[in-house]
Amino acid sequence: MPLLRTLDGFELIFKENYSPLFRYVNGIVKDDEQSKDVLSDIFLSIWQKKDQLEIKEIKPYLFRSAKNGALKTLTSRQKNSPLSDDIFNIPADAYNPFEKFVAKQSIVIVEELVNKLSPLRKEIIELRLAGLKYYEIAEALAIPEKKVEYNMREAIEQLSKAIRHRNLDEATVAGGLLMIHLIFTITR
Repeated sequence: MPLLRTLDGFELIFKENYSPLFRYVNGIVKDDEQSKDVLSDIFLSIWQKKDQLEIKEIKPYLFRSAKNGALKTLTSRQKNSPLSDDIFNIPADAYNPFEKFVAKQSIVIVEELVNKLSPLRKEIIELRLAGLKYYEIAEALAIPEKKVEYNMREAIEQLSKAIRHRNLDEATVAGGLLMIHLIFTITR
C-alpha cells in the first residue's frame, strides 16, 4: 500500500481511522487508556513494518488488528488479576477462612470447566463474562450474532453436562461464575 510508505500518507490513514477504531476497541476493552495503548501499538507496528507489509485493504486490516489487540488486552487483564482477599473491600472478619477457601475453589472449578470448551466457545464465554453483549461479541469476533447465541447455548449445555458428570454442586459453580463476573466488573 503506497500510502503507508510516506509519513503524510500514514498520517492520513491514522486520522481517517483512529476514531472508529478507538470506538471499536473501547467497546471491547471498556477502558480509554488501554484502548489508546492498543491503537498505539497497532499504528507503531504498521509504521515499523511498512516496507514488509503487503496490505490490499487497509480498513479490514486495521479492524482485524484492533480486534486481536483488544482481545489480547482482555486476556492479559484477566490473567493479571490475582484474586486478593480484599478485592471486594469486605472486612477481614466478615467471612471465615473456610468461606474464603470455598469461594476461591468455586472460581478454580469454573475456570477448569471453561478451559475444556472449544476455543471459540471459551472466547465467547470470556467476552460475555467481561460484560459484552451478544452483538458486541459477534462484532469483535467477526461472526454472525446467531453463531454467538448458538455457541453460548452449546457451551452452557456442555458446562451443565460436565457439572452433572462430576457431581458438582450447582450452587458452587454458579457462585464461581458470579465471582468471576464480579471480578471482571470490579477490575475494569
